Amino acid sequence: MTVSGIKVTHRFSASAERVYDAFLDPEKVRQFLFATPTGRNVRCELEPRVGGAFTIVDRRDGEDVEHLGTYLELERPKRIVFRFRAPKYGPDFSTVTIEITPLHHGCQLTLSQELGGEHEHLRRRVTAGWECILELAAACIVDEAPTCGVGVAQHAAIPGALGVMFEGLAETFALHRKMLALDDENARKEDEVYAQLAASWSEIARRVRDASALMLAQRELPMGKHDESAWGADNVEAFAKLVRAQGRALALLRVAQEQDERMLRSMQSAEG
Repeated sequence: MTVSGIKVTHRFSASAERVYDAFLDPEKVRQFLFATPTGRNVRCELEPRVGGAFTIVDRRDGEDVEHLGTYLELERPKRIVFRFRAPKYGPDFSTVTIEITPLHHGCQLTLSQELGGEHEHLRRRVTAGWECILELAAACIVDEAPTCGVGVAQHAAIPGALGVMFEGLAETFALHRKMLALDDENARKEDEVYAQLAASWSEIARRVRDASALMLAQRELPMGKHDESAWGADNVEAFAKLVRAQGRALALLRVAQEQDERMLRSMQSAEG
């Protein structure tokens, strides 16, 4: 059997020790490992020792998806190796290696996974899945007293994801225009609207991605002097506005994602 692999790298603002420990802490692990956007962790049991087993269950659309594994290597704070399988998707085990490199601020995590030749067609999907997991992990794992720069960088993931979402929206509008029969008056009107929307969302996507990149680059921004007396009700209300909007967006995105996921499955089924 041919065995290849995938590799994903992610920068963490937290220290190597904190990141390593989080990957072996059930309360942390349940927040990100094998988590899906519409799923919910219902079981997380870890035996963080060489030879120890773990069971992580993500409930997806009412179905419990098990991930069963065993730790092969544990070297704090540099290396974690485990093998696992998800019975729902097949009987084969796969080996995952996590290597953590300390940096001046935070650390860099590189995750590698074996991928059998018969699963080569899943490479893009598996890679995207790990990218999502590591991004979520980086949001969950923070040092106790981050600087303002680290805090700004920590909040870059959501705008970054929104930038990609807006880019996908722009591309969808642009591609839909190719389906329109422009000898029809209504189709021409629709084409005009879709052209404006594609251009607008493409520009918004670019600006959001740029702002997200600027935020992400502030990890090493030094802590400046603050005048605590300037803190007041306006600061609290501005942050409360952010938190409330996040809640509304989360609820709307969950509904939209479930609907669009069903549509995507239908499109993929029709395609082949």
